[in-house]
Amino acid sequence: MTPYDLPKLSLLTDVDVQRFRRDGFLIVERVLSEDRIALLRDRFPKIFAGQFDTGVYPDEWHWREGMSLPDVTRHMSNAWKADLTIASLALSADIGRAVAQLSGWSGAKLGLDTIWWKPPQTKAIALHQDSSFSEFLNPALTMTCWLTLDDTSRDAGTIEYVPGSHLWPLTPQPDIFEGGDYRSKMRAAAAAAGIEPPEPVFIEVPAGSVVFHAGEIWHGSGPNTTGDRMRRSIGTHFVPIETQFTSRPGGYIYRRYERTDDPTLDESFFPVTWGEGRQPTPWIDSYCSTGRRSAL
Repeated sequence: MTPYDLPKLSLLTDVDVQRFRRDGFLIVERVLSEDRIALLRDRFPKIFAGQFDTGVYPDEWHWREGMSLPDVTRHMSNAWKADLTIASLALSADIGRAVAQLSGWSGAKLGLDTIWWKPPQTKAIALHQDSSFSEFLNPALTMTCWLTLDDTSRDAGTIEYVPGSHLWPLTPQPDIFEGGDYRSKMRAAAAAAGIEPPEPVFIEVPAGSVVFHAGEIWHGSGPNTTGDRMRRSIGTHFVPIETQFTSRPGGYIYRRYERTDDPTLDESFFPVTWGEGRQPTPWIDSYCSTGRRSAL
C-alpha cells in the first residue's frame, strides 16, 4: 500500500477557501473511490476485534465485543499506528495540502486520527471544539478532515456543525461526551458570548465524501435512531508544521511522544504529510507498505 492519492482535493479554489473561513467547514463530496471505501469498511470490524497489521495498539480503543454496551459509539485514536489501510488515508499528502491551503498554514503535521463507528441505536456525541483539547500546544491550533464511509443522514447520527461558531471564544472540554442534551454546552458558550446560535447544519452526503473543519468550530452528532444503518467515519486531525509543546498542562495522548528537553513534535510520531517547499516525512511510503518507519 501507498498513501492515497485524492486528486479531487487538488481542485479547491479561492471561493472554497473563502467559504471555509466564513463558515468554519467545507464539504467536498465523493473524494474516495468505491474500492477504497470498501477496503476501509472491511477494516472496522477487524481493528475493533484487535486484529492489527503492525502489532501496535492504537492510543485509545473504546468498545470491546462482549464487554461494552451496545448503545455506545465505538471509537479509536491513532489507529494509523495499528492499521496500514487507515494509515494510507491518514498520511495522504493530498489531505495535508488541502488542510494547509484552507487554513493558510505553511505545512501540516498529522496530530492523530479518530475512528468513529455508530451502529443503529447508539447515543449522541456532545458538540465540542477540537482545539479545546490542544491548549498545551503552541500554536494551539488544529484542523480536521472528516471522511464518511457510509451515506449519511440526520436520523443516522451524521456529524453536524454550527456555522460561524469557529469565531466564538474557545471553551473548556466537555465533561460528558456521550448522551444527554448533546448541544447544551454549545448553547451555553453562545449565551456567554452574547450570540444567538444559528441552526446546526447536518452533513448529508454520499459515502466517500469529506468535510474539512476548523478546530474552533462547534460540532458533534445526534443519536443514530435508525434500526439498520451504520455511520462509520474517520477523522484525521492536523496541527501546523511549526507546532511545539508548551509547559501548559494537557495532551494525554500527544505527550506520550514528547522528548525530554525538546518541545518539537517529533516526526517519528507526528509526520509532516505536506509542507510548502519540502517533501513529506521520508518514511511515510515505506510505513504504508511495511508498517516500519524507515526512510530507506
